[in-house]
Amino acid sequence: MKSARLRIWILILLFTVLASVPFLVPHSAIMGLVAFVPLFALADLLEENGIRHQNWLTYIPFLLFNIATTFWIWWVSPAGAIAAILLNALQMFFIFWMFRKFKKRFTGALPYIFFIAAWIAWERVYQNVEISWPWLILGESFATSPHLVQWYEYTGFLGGSLWILLTSAVVYHLLLGAARGAYTRRIRAALAFSAALLFIVPPVVSSVIYSNLEEEGDAVEVVAIQPNIDAYYEKHGGLDQNVQDSIMVALAEPLMSSRTRYVITPETFTYDFDLDHPEENVTFQHVQQFLRRHPNADFLLGSITYRIYRSKSEGSPAARPVSNYWYDGFNTAMMIDTTGILNMYHKSKLVPGTEIIPYEKYLGFLGKIMAAFGGAWGSYARQDELSILHGRDGLGVGAMICYESVYGDYYRLNAKLGAGFVAVITNDGWWGDTPGYRQHFRYAQLRAIETRRDVVHVANTGITGFIDQKGDVVQRTGWWEPVAIKGDVHINDRLTFYVVNGDITGRICCFLFLLLFAAWIVRLIIKK
Repeated sequence: MKSARLRIWILILLFTVLASVPFLVPHSAIMGLVAFVPLFALADLLEENGIRHQNWLTYIPFLLFNIATTFWIWWVSPAGAIAAILLNALQMFFIFWMFRKFKKRFTGALPYIFFIAAWIAWERVYQNVEISWPWLILGESFATSPHLVQWYEYTGFLGGSLWILLTSAVVYHLLLGAARGAYTRRIRAALAFSAALLFIVPPVVSSVIYSNLEEEGDAVEVVAIQPNIDAYYEKHGGLDQNVQDSIMVALAEPLMSSRTRYVITPETFTYDFDLDHPEENVTFQHVQQFLRRHPNADFLLGSITYRIYRSKSEGSPAARPVSNYWYDGFNTAMMIDTTGILNMYHKSKLVPGTEIIPYEKYLGFLGKIMAAFGGAWGSYARQDELSILHGRDGLGVGAMICYESVYGDYYRLNAKLGAGFVAVITNDGWWGDTPGYRQHFRYAQLRAIETRRDVVHVANTGITGFIDQKGDVVQRTGWWEPVAIKGDVHINDRLTFYVVNGDITGRICCFLFLLLFAAWIVRLIIKK
C-alpha cells in the first residue's frame, strides 16, 4: 500500500509538470502531448488497489495544474484567485470523474473516446457562459510553440486539445500493452503506428504550411503606444489624466509620418468618458489636437465610457442608478478622427467578478459578496454581438479588449466581419512581472494563425508588439517600459477554413459526448 501511494504522488506530480510547462516555457508544448498519460495510469492504479479518497486524489492534479499556471491572478485579487483556481480545477475534475464512472460500465477504447469528447465539449461550452475562465484550454498551450500548429487555420485551438488528448490515450495504451502484455501483437503494432503518426504528421503538416505561407495584403503603418502607467496607483487618481495624455503624445509624436494610418492606445487608457458629450473628455481633446497635426491618421482609443439615461428602461440590464438618473458603464474601443468618434465597440467578453456579476439578474446577491472581497459591485454593459471598427478609408479593424483574445471562436468573427488586421488592446500590468502577461501575448500568436490576420498587441504595461500572419513576433517591447513602436501590418482579406466554418471540432465533440452520455444512462437503467 505504501508503494502504491508513492506511485500515486509521482503520477500526480508528473501530470502537473507535463501539463503546466507548455503554458510557461517557450518551445515546450510537445511535452503536453503525453500530459494525460499519468492521469490515465492514476485512474487505473486507484481502482486496482482500492485506494481511499479517490476523488480527492484525482482533484489534486488539476488543482496543482491550475496553481502552477495561473497563480499570478493573486496579484489582482486573492479571493478571485482562490475562486478561479478552485472552481476551474473542480470542473476539470468532474470531467475526469465522469470518465472513471463511465469506465466501470464500458470497456476498451470507448471510455477514452467519451473522455476526449467530454473534455472538448466542456472547453467549447465554457467559452459561451458568463462564468468562464478559458485561459487553460489545452490547445492554448501551443502558444509557446506556434510553429507546431500552423494547421489551426483549419481546426482552431480545439484541434490542439484533440491532439493532446488523443495522443495521451494512444501512448497510455501502448505503454500498457508493453508493460502488461495486455493486447495482441497486432493491436500493439497498431498503437505504435498510431502514436508515431500523431507525433510526426501534425508537426510535418505545420512545417509545410509555414514554409509555403507568405504575408498577404498591402502594408499599412501603425504606431502602438505602451505608456506604462502603473495600473494600481497612477491610473486611479495618482497621476492626473493630463499628465498621462502628455506621456502618450510624447511617445507617439517622434514616430509619426505621412504613412501612419493608425495610432493605437491600450485598454482603458482614459476614464470618465461621456459618450454623448465626448468633447468634455480631456483625452478626447488631446487626441483631436494630435490628429490635427497628423491628418492622415486615425486614432484607436481604449477608454472606460458611460451613457446616461433618464430611466432604467432606456439602459441595458446592467444599468445602475445614481441620484435621479441611470447610467451604463462600458469598456470601450473607439475609432476617432478630427471630426469626432467614427465608431466604437464595447467589450462583450467581460471578466467575471471584476467586470461582471455572473447571472446578476438571477444571483444579484453575488454583487455584495464580490464587492466585500474587492471585486465588482456591479456589471459593465456590453455588446451582444461583435462589431469591428472602420477608419475613414473604410478599412476594417478588429478590436479585442483584454482577455477577449483568449476566446478563439469569438475572435475569428473579426475576420469574418471584414477586419484586415486585429488590435488586441489590454492592460496586463495588474499581474506584475509574472507569466500572466507573457501567456496573454502568446495567445495572440495563435489567433494570428487561426485567422491569418496580423495582430497589433497593445498593452499599458506588459508586452506591446506586432505579430504577422504566421504567428511570428516581428517586433515587441519589454516589461515595464514606457515606449511606442512603429511597424507595418498587412491587410489580408482571405478567409481561412476556421474563420468560415467555425469550431467544427467542438461541435462534433459536443454531439459525440451527448450520444455517449445517453448510452451511459441507458446502460445504467438496464443494469438496474
